[in-house]
Amino acid sequence: MKTTIEISDELLRRAKQAALERDTTLRAIVEEALERALGGPVADAAPLRTVTWPPPGARTKLRSSDDVLAAIARERDRAAEDPRYLSRRLGLPTPPGRPGKRDK
Repeated sequence: MKTTIEISDELLRRAKQAALERDTTLRAIVEEALERALGGPVADAAPLRTVTWPPPGARTKLRSSDDVLAAIARERDRAAEDPRYLSRRLGLPTPPGRPGKRDK
């Protein structure tokens, strides 16, 4: 992914010099430094999932955009009532925080 960062001229000069000395790229130097600063790569992270809506097995068939908007509004209302609703609905770990109405 491309990004823009602002760093001091001296730090950039040192990073470029290190890249030349190691026969590598500036990108590799920056990535290595970020991995060291952040504790290395996370090898055991769960892969990202594609979330579909409605969830598999849902009993409802949406026929129009009005149906979709109404369903989204219902999901928002439920999520507003219970902060852990969406996590449970999507099968994700529930975030810490105040208990939802079912947890009381």
